[in-house]
Amino acid sequence: MRTHSGERPYECKECRNTYVYDSHFIQHRRIHIGERSYECKECVKAFISSTALTAPMRVHSGERTYECKECGKAFSQQSSLRTHRRIHSGERPYECKECGKAFTQQSNLRTHRRIHSGERPYECKECGNAFRQLSHLTRHTRIHSGERPFECKDCGKSFHRLSHLITHRRIHSGERPYECKECGKAFLRASHLTTHRRIHSGERPYKCKECGKALMSSTALTEHTRIHSGERPYECKECGKAFRQTSTLRKHRRIHSGDKSYECKECGKAFLPSSNLRKHRRIHSGERPYECKECGKAFILPTHLTTIEESTVERGSVNFYVLQRLRRKPRSNDLNNMIYTVQYSTHGKFNGTVKAEKRKFVINGKSISIV
Repeated sequence: MRTHSGERPYECKECRNTYVYDSHFIQHRRIHIGERSYECKECVKAFISSTALTAPMRVHSGERTYECKECGKAFSQQSSLRTHRRIHSGERPYECKECGKAFTQQSNLRTHRRIHSGERPYECKECGNAFRQLSHLTRHTRIHSGERPFECKDCGKSFHRLSHLITHRRIHSGERPYECKECGKAFLRASHLTTHRRIHSGERPYKCKECGKALMSSTALTEHTRIHSGERPYECKECGKAFRQTSTLRKHRRIHSGDKSYECKECGKAFLPSSNLRKHRRIHSGERPYECKECGKAFILPTHLTTIEESTVERGSVNFYVLQRLRRKPRSNDLNNMIYTVQYSTHGKFNGTVKAEKRKFVINGKSISIV
């Protein structure tokens, strides 16, 4: 009757979880007191109930008794099959009364409710950070312990999370599953594609309170605010140099270690960072994505393509045709520091070419500024 009425009279004083049956409540209490009476003979791992022990035993034996008739996927537990079937049926029987969001599993609803209540029952003993899910706490504790259980078989690099390893493997395989429909550019991560799309839409939802600058991602905003605060939280233990971004520190550390993690499968040459490996692969593939609009010649790297922007600077009867050579991706101070090639003529007659630095050059003793 309690199943239909929703009554759950057995409440845990530790975490406030409630249960319909006394037997379920007794099993749950073993989580808090650490009692694990049922031990697996294969792996010596212990469990709080005989039911919980059954599932890992099937893992060792390879037994998957419960098969889905829709897709053929098999499971070691009947409860797992029941939950799986809801993917095909679309059934989401557990609904949040606060926001109406529905879930396939009651455990997912319980976790979701903590968003509304603000409850974070799983606290880190090292630093006091609290989490809504036990799995999140488990991941977090690896920061303190230094444990990195997920290792890449290609380069030996290890990670705190399995998801990070899966993403990392794409560097070696070259897989970029998230493609932009606007320009065809592909990415390792869905989040990178989301940020990239804002280039096309012009959306910049993250605004700096100090200077008003708008940015495309929350990460970019966090890094930008450190320019104003002067904060450099990522310090190299070898030389003491500090950085605003953890990615910059990671790259810097390789100077000390000599690590070149990204190896070409074609020729065995190793690179640092991974972007250099991607560029190198074009030698083998023959890909030349950077094409000159004037003559149609294509290049492997943008630095091989001289992008010429022609503008006219009029000073009396003298016309100066400014040829700006872009040697790399422009930065904010490039306009002041680039070397320009300046072609000039008087009354339509070509007179010669000079070099200009810091947007200034001299002809016939006169200093001319590029605008």
